[in-house]
Amino acid sequence: MIFNIYKVPRTLPLILCMLLGTYFAFAQTTDSLKRLALDSNVRTYPVLHGYRNDTNQVAAIGYLKGGNALTSTPTAYVYNALSGRLAGLNVSLNNGMPGSDNATLSLRGLAPLILVDGVPRFPSSINPEQIESITLLKDALSTAMLGMQGANGALLITTRSGRNTPGYTFDATAQTGVSSSLQERKPLSAFDYATLYNEALVNDGRVPIYSSAALQGYKDQNNRFLYPNVDWSKELFKDNAPFSRYTINSEGSGKNINYFVSLDYLNQQGLLKENPANTYKTNTNFERFVFRTNLEMDLTPRLKGTLNLYSNIGDQNAPGNSFATLYSAFLNTPANAYPKLNPNGSLGGNILFSNNMYGQSVFTGYTKTNTTYGFADLGLKREMDDVLEGLWVKGRLAYNFNTNQFINRSKAFQTFQMNVGLANDTTYQRYGTQSSQVNTSAVTDRGQQIYMEGSGGYTHKTGDNTFNALLIYTYQNLRSTSQLAQKYNNAALQLSYNVQNKYIFEGAASYSGNSWFKPGNQYGFYPSVGFSWNIDQESFFAKDGFLNALKLRTTYGKVGNADPGYFTYRYAYINTGSAYYFGTGPGAVQGLDESALPSVRMASSALKFDAGLDLTFAKNRAFFTVDYYNHAFANLLQIRGQASALLGIAYPLENLGKSRTSGTEWTAGWADKVGSLGYTIGANLSFNNSKIIDNNEPAQPYPWMAKTGQPVNQVYGYLADGFVSTAGQGPVVEGYTSLPGDIKYKDLNGDGVINQYDVTAIGGQKPLIYYGFNVGINYKNFDLSVLFQGVEHNKQLLTGLGEWAFQNNGTGNAFEQHLNRWTPQTAATATYPRLSVGPNRNNNTNSSFWVNNFNYLRLKNVAVGYNLSTAFLNKISVKQIRFFVNGFNLATLSKTKRIDPESLSLGYPIQELINGGITVKF
Repeated sequence: MIFNIYKVPRTLPLILCMLLGTYFAFAQTTDSLKRLALDSNVRTYPVLHGYRNDTNQVAAIGYLKGGNALTSTPTAYVYNALSGRLAGLNVSLNNGMPGSDNATLSLRGLAPLILVDGVPRFPSSINPEQIESITLLKDALSTAMLGMQGANGALLITTRSGRNTPGYTFDATAQTGVSSSLQERKPLSAFDYATLYNEALVNDGRVPIYSSAALQGYKDQNNRFLYPNVDWSKELFKDNAPFSRYTINSEGSGKNINYFVSLDYLNQQGLLKENPANTYKTNTNFERFVFRTNLEMDLTPRLKGTLNLYSNIGDQNAPGNSFATLYSAFLNTPANAYPKLNPNGSLGGNILFSNNMYGQSVFTGYTKTNTTYGFADLGLKREMDDVLEGLWVKGRLAYNFNTNQFINRSKAFQTFQMNVGLANDTTYQRYGTQSSQVNTSAVTDRGQQIYMEGSGGYTHKTGDNTFNALLIYTYQNLRSTSQLAQKYNNAALQLSYNVQNKYIFEGAASYSGNSWFKPGNQYGFYPSVGFSWNIDQESFFAKDGFLNALKLRTTYGKVGNADPGYFTYRYAYINTGSAYYFGTGPGAVQGLDESALPSVRMASSALKFDAGLDLTFAKNRAFFTVDYYNHAFANLLQIRGQASALLGIAYPLENLGKSRTSGTEWTAGWADKVGSLGYTIGANLSFNNSKIIDNNEPAQPYPWMAKTGQPVNQVYGYLADGFVSTAGQGPVVEGYTSLPGDIKYKDLNGDGVINQYDVTAIGGQKPLIYYGFNVGINYKNFDLSVLFQGVEHNKQLLTGLGEWAFQNNGTGNAFEQHLNRWTPQTAATATYPRLSVGPNRNNNTNSSFWVNNFNYLRLKNVAVGYNLSTAFLNKISVKQIRFFVNGFNLATLSKTKRIDPESLSLGYPIQELINGGITVKF
């Protein structure tokens, strides 16, 4: 639900966040906060860089410990649980469809590489219970060893490996809930639609098509077949849908083995109503089974082995006509287009609207998308102290696979238009053809990855000084569908030197290549350096003062990003779709066309600078960190700016672009305990700004037309300047004759016309701000956590379907925002231009009129839990019984009322979910 109570100053949440900083992982007591402050650095690079302690940290990282921070969010995908929890990471969700409701991650403005236990992967899902920790690798030093895959930063997921003490635990969780849609666009009633349509026709100088009798019929609803007023939202969608999930986990440790095993089943139902007569499901349902086992084995006193197995089987159901097609029709079909059903029970329709939406939902059969994803990791590590003290070697082999199979069991249906004759006789005009259900299937995607890694490390201590070295080589072989394999080769070296735990010097470099680049351009060298100073280790630092720890750190380096395309340096040809005919009994020969110009690419790169400050204070009850970063990107792929259409073929992407991203990230938190009451407060705040440095654009005749210097994702168009009040007034788009209520534009060059020379930046110039803050309370057996998440300076251009009235060649729908259109009576308050039927080339063009600021503050997650008393559990030989209730996307503060400010897409609305369950641990 959206509360329009933005009378609260928009800066209030920002002020709170500035005071609090960035959200940190939950801590239950004062001691646990101290442990988290250290543990967040201890586990910085558990796979890539080996064991690191807190004082050794030089790189810019973000850390989230697994557990309640992840499991308290009821969602099918763990990425949704990260929203508002980590500085620098912006999480957005724009699709709520079961099985497709996975969030998009943006780390300092870019899509990060996903690593699972150190291996680059693209998992469809990893259950929160399986995760030990999540680490963000933000700067050049932390990603230097990733080579050509490090420029966007990385998100490292470390999974659980079992207990370190003898024994075992076994826990089972059952949870169930209901989901419902957040704010959606609201189509007009039949009466309002017809009234506005007549008005639009008059505005266009045409004759109204709805008579006063028809308007009265839509209003009175005495004959819903001749004058339909269908609320398609109620006819197609349920108010809520069930969600359930069942998980079994076990971990233990024996003489020579540690293990963790997890089994999960999820069932997420969709919101579409179904027809009981069907023997199959037509709803947008999603089922998923996930299995994982992680094993650690002591093969000899010095040799350890690991074996990780993972399997994910998903089954996504949808109507045969696809939900995307159905929802597009929902936004395009007015309430008076046709009745849902005719008096004889047939589906309503007509020549303009022959595809009845209820028919699309329940009479088009169904489709299924079966997804299988899995991987196996095998690793061996040997301590080489018998050869040289402090030396170790490690090898690993990993195999990933994924398969998507699309099963089509769709069919076609007929619609009928009821016609009433002069003698009051009824006839029906048929549209479309009815067909039997097809039964076909095809593998739409098949991929595999082979990953090999060999590494060795050495640690040497001399007095209070420590030297560390790590050498690693990795090889990846990636295959997708019928393409030739893409191969990554990467050799990396990391060196660090710790002087008396005060000064830490670190350097890393990689030599990395990709086989899809042209020979000679396949490899690049990526070095990085860093330094940190633990001021609290100096003799002048007061050991019992207000500050407990204080560190300064900085890093600088070069990282790369490989986007080679599929052998783009080679010429390629495609079928034209046409044929040539030869002979007296002509035979067809397929023609060929040049597909694209070849382009010799290279990896793009980034020079990244980061400077940070970390401190703890107030007897380790408080934690604070701040980072400033400045990243300069070069060799970015783009279309040549000085291109001519005379070439006759599309220009290829080339390494021409340069841009810069900069910003700050703030982290802070406080944890304490008063008697039996423990509490935590934490927050995060991130500023992200970008600028185009060079985009190869030609010299522009006017400075406001230049894209150089603008934000990377800037929106361009005309600057709106109110409404036309007198016919023929302007300025308006060149060649257009204006009428009262049309949008006026600023004539930037003063030549009296509005054309390409008046196009300028119409989006925001301010940095994007995203933040989150959290409060946690525990009292005896009760615990409560509350998480807020928000975005500021979020300007978006919305046009077309759902925004403009009567689109789709004049047959499209109209919505509540169109009630406040310009008329002579509403000229002073109108928020929409005069109505037109179909496209209006002056009003329906990109301009600042259609740019909105979709800022919001959302109550993202609330979780309440209760643990039964130990005395009771001892009697029944159970270690723990926990009851919990949690919620996701519960409330939103925003100026935006008509749509959800986070999801601006035209697809399945994102969901609010309320959930409860029980966990039993043995």
